[in-house]
Amino acid sequence: MRLVVRSSAIHAAGVFTLFPIPKGTRIVEYTGERLKHDEADELYKTRPYTYLFGVGDGTYVVDGFGMAMYVNHSCDPNCETEEDEDERVWIVAARDIEAGEELAYDYFLYDGEGEAPCTCGSERCRGTMYSPKELKKREREQKAKASKRKKASRKGAVTRKPRQSGERKSAKR
Repeated sequence: MRLVVRSSAIHAAGVFTLFPIPKGTRIVEYTGERLKHDEADELYKTRPYTYLFGVGDGTYVVDGFGMAMYVNHSCDPNCETEEDEDERVWIVAARDIEAGEELAYDYFLYDGEGEAPCTCGSERCRGTMYSPKELKKREREQKAKASKRKKASRKGAVTRKPRQSGERKSAKR
C-alpha cells in the first residue's frame, strides 16, 4: 500500500493514500507494544497525547508505533478498524478512497479524562472524539452528581438541630 505521512488539516500529521483504495481493503496494521491497560495509564499519566488502542476485552492496549498511529479521527470517516482472531488491529477502507485523500476513522473513545475535542471539520462532527455511548454515560453521571448536590443543599438548608425542652434561645447583644 502506498501511503505517506504529511501535514493534516485535521490534526498535525495524517496518513494520505497515493493510490485509490477499494472498499473493504485492509490498509495498515495498528502495531506496537501490548501493555496492560493499567500499565499504559501509568506510563502516559503526564503526557497530553497517547496512541493507545484497546484490544480484546479492554484488558490490553496496543501502544501505537508506526504508520497507523498517524491515522486521524473523523466523525465522518473513510476507514474503520477491524480486530482479527489474533487481536491484531487493522485500518480498513469503509468506502472507496481516492488517491490523495487523508485516511481517518472514528476513534470512539471510551475512557479518559478531559474533553478530547474533535477537529475533523465534518458536517457530522459531534465536537468530541468520545463515542456517542461514552457521551451518554458521562451525561448520566453529571446528572446524578447534580441531583446529589441539589439534594444535599436542600438537606443542609432544612436541617437544624431541634431545641431540647428547657433550652433557651441565646440572645444577641
